[in-house]
Parts: sequence; structure tokens; C-alpha cells
Amino acid sequence: MGPKSSNVQQGGHSPTVAEHAMLRTLIGLGAVVSAAAFAPALGARARGGATSARPRSTRGATMQAGPSQFEKSIPLTPQIFQQLDVDGSGSVDRDELLAVLGKNAGKDIAVLMARADLDGNKELDYAEYERVMNMQKFGDAQGGNLYVRNAINLGLLKPDSILADGEASILVGNKGFDPFNCATSLETLEGYREAELKHGRLAMLAAAGWPVSELVQPWLSSALGAPNLLAAGDEAPSLLNGGLDKISPLFFMAIIVFSATVEATALTMKRGSGGRNRGRPCRGRHVPGDLGFDPLKFYVGKAPKVQRDLELKELNNGRLAMLAVTWYVAEEFLTKASVVTDTPILFNSVL
Repeated sequence: MGPKSSNVQQGGHSPTVAEHAMLRTLIGLGAVVSAAAFAPALGARARGGATSARPRSTRGATMQAGPSQFEKSIPLTPQIFQQLDVDGSGSVDRDELLAVLGKNAGKDIAVLMARADLDGNKELDYAEYERVMNMQKFGDAQGGNLYVRNAINLGLLKPDSILADGEASILVGNKGFDPFNCATSLETLEGYREAELKHGRLAMLAAAGWPVSELVQPWLSSALGAPNLLAAGDEAPSLLNGGLDKISPLFFMAIIVFSATVEATALTMKRGSGGRNRGRPCRGRHVPGDLGFDPLKFYVGKAPKVQRDLELKELNNGRLAMLAVTWYVAEEFLTKASVVTDTPILFNSVL
């Protein structure tokens, strides 16, 4: 397997039994793929796939290359991606594939790259690899994304949308919901995602801060001898509830300064001064929502699958929080009582 393969085992710990088994599987796969290069039937398939261009997309619809022998021979897993990524860069290039699969696997690697390398940079990042994993499990249609497939069947997404398949479709959290066809280009989609993440982060803070303020403010104001800043009915101050006139203007000024600083940072990074591209070092594109803020290292340095899972969890929790805050506002406006009072089973029994 050459010098690069030895790097797979040099991670600061002794390989586990599972890692040894994975390496043996990859070695065996290399032998199978190499043999396929000399087998007339398999070779014909490889040549057919290699001559087709990488997936062509007018918008979302793609002309898909056939499965490579690599995909046919072994179930793809996140662990295999880590073994293929011998330099730990977060992406797999042709040289790394050759180091593992053998030099005779060149044609099959060409088929795999034509099928999976959506942005044409001659590397497979984890998002592109995950798409191939999904196609192996669920079929090639819509890049194996069952959410997108169902959305098209239900009329919630146009079949030729950029969310249906292609480079834009592997953006984290793509559920295929775009009934008004707002995602007209990758640049537009990334702008929407930036806004969605910012609103989601604010909503997560608000979803926690809203009921906490209604629980803590009366006790805190009494303990400190300060005025109670809650609106009528012990509701959190808001445009509909009123009570904003009780808040110091300095608070709003601080919020404006903080928000402007965050926006300036985002704009600077968007111009190319930093960021990550789907879990690997940024190659000329700002990743939506990435401000480079990770002091506790929850994200930086993690495996690509872990990073992608964290991105999805943030997005999903942000979406849920936006719905929750909307419900807070509507409930308090209609009932004229605080969320804490209206849902005693959640708050009075715990706090």
C-alpha cells in the first residue's frame, strides 16, 4: 500500500481490531478493483463510465455516471472515508485513492470521480462522499436523498431545482422543501442559509431566554431592590406585549454594536479571508454561518462526519427554536398570560 498507507495507522494510537479489519477490507477491495481492470466485462463497464463527463447539471437534474467497481464491491461507511483520507485533510484525492486501491484502479477511480466530484475540484469532500453512500443505499435518483425524492413526489420541489441533485443539493439540512423555487442558484441558496442560521441562533437564545426571564426576573428584582422589567401579566417585554420602554437605551445600543460587529466579521470572511468548505479548509468560498468562533474546540479538528452532524444539529435546533419563539409570541398575545403560566407542567414542576 506504500508510504501513504502507513500514515493511516499513525494517529497517535494503536490500530483497533476494527481498524485492522477495515484495512484488510480495503486491501482486498484494491485487489478486486485492480483485477476488474483486466477483466473484459468489468473493464468495459469501467471504460463506459470513464468516458462520461462528471454529472452535468442544467439546474438540479444530472446525467449520472454509473456506479464504480469501488461502490459495487464494498458498503461505504464514514470509517472508510477516514481510511481513504490518509493525510487527514478532510477530502480524498486521486493519489490517495490510488495509494489504497492500487495503480491498476485508475479507470475505476475516474468513474468514481466523475460520479461524485460535484464541484469539479478533483477531490471528494465528506459531503460528496456522503451523497455516494446514500446513492448506494437508496438508489441514484436525487443523489439518494429520500427527503428530496418525497418532496418532488408531493409537489414541494421542482424536479429541475438545484436542490434536487448536484453541488447545491449536498448543503447540510437539504430536505427538498422549496415550493416557491427560491433557490435559483448556489450563491442565492448560500445567502438564504446564512440568514437562516443567524435567525436560528438568535431564536435558540430567545427560546431559552424568554421563559427564563419570566421565571427569574421577579425574584432577581426583589433580591436586588430593582424595578421589575416584565410587562403586564408577567410577560417578557416585546413589541406585542409592551414593556420595552422599561429597558435602558444602553442595552439596545449594545445590541446594535454587537450585531454590527458580527455582520462585519461575516462580510470579511465572505470575501475570502477565512471559513470552511463543507467541513474542510475553505477553497475560495465562504461557508454560510461560519464566523470562526469555536473557543472550546467543539468543531475544529473533528472528523468530517462529526462536523457535518454538528452543522445539521445546529440547523435543526435553530429551525425548531424559530417555531418555538413564534409560538411564544402568539400564545402570550392571545392569552394575555406568560408562557410559564400557560404551561405549568413544563416550568412549575421543574423550576
